[in-house]
Amino acid sequence: MQTLNVRALLLVVAGTLCAQALSQTLDPLSVTSLRLNLRHDDVEIGSATGFVVEKANKRYLITNRHVVLMCTLDSNPGNIGGWICANKLTILHNRLNHLGQWVRVVEDLYDEKNSKRWLEHPTLGASADLVALPLQKAEDVQFYPLDMELRRADIAVGPADPVSIVGFPFGLAQDGGLPVWKTGTVASDLDINFRGKPIFLVDTTSRPGMSGAPVYAVRSGAFRSADGTLKTALNGSAKRFLGVYSEQILAAELGGVWKAEALMALYDSLK
Repeated sequence: MQTLNVRALLLVVAGTLCAQALSQTLDPLSVTSLRLNLRHDDVEIGSATGFVVEKANKRYLITNRHVVLMCTLDSNPGNIGGWICANKLTILHNRLNHLGQWVRVVEDLYDEKNSKRWLEHPTLGASADLVALPLQKAEDVQFYPLDMELRRADIAVGPADPVSIVGFPFGLAQDGGLPVWKTGTVASDLDINFRGKPIFLVDTTSRPGMSGAPVYAVRSGAFRSADGTLKTALNGSAKRFLGVYSEQILAAELGGVWKAEALMALYDSLK
């Protein structure tokens, strides 16, 4: 019995040391992006990306509207020609007090009356590809909500500047639930709305699974502030949250990003 207790203690200590080492090398934003799998009951029909925001002690999953409305052909040989649509999603959350471990949590997209549970943009409604899903399950979950104040970071961003899209192309991860950092460049003026909506364009080759990924401007060393002066990044890098990746315009190899201000309007409407 004593030998077993010693082994258990060693495992706990080793796990703690690994978590501490990981926390020193891992970018904090890597644990903010979450891998999503869309399901119709027990049948997986697609993947995507999301992240959590927190307001009034409540937590909401942010992703695209087209993600929660995902449908596909029914592969059941008894339902030839039929379609099935998502009614649940699986979130690969960070495990409580165990950085580097993950826990799968299933959330319903519809309530017992078959009404949608997600919340949409307060003015644009269904025309905005953004939703906030109230999270009901938090057991054994460590939340790393996106800090909405990152949208205010004093980093100048304009056409041809690099951005990072932090998500899961084709469901691909670095390891477990750690996302892939994909680089693109801004392809439109951020102050201009694309096709009349609060969207800017990025030049990138994205893949299914990246929908709902947060987009950041990350700068190290010296960088330009909004007034054109040079600043120096503290603690290694400076980061600005720019918005939520939504879709790819395939013919042009361009992606659309819903601006941070659009997400902020949705955030402000949450109770």
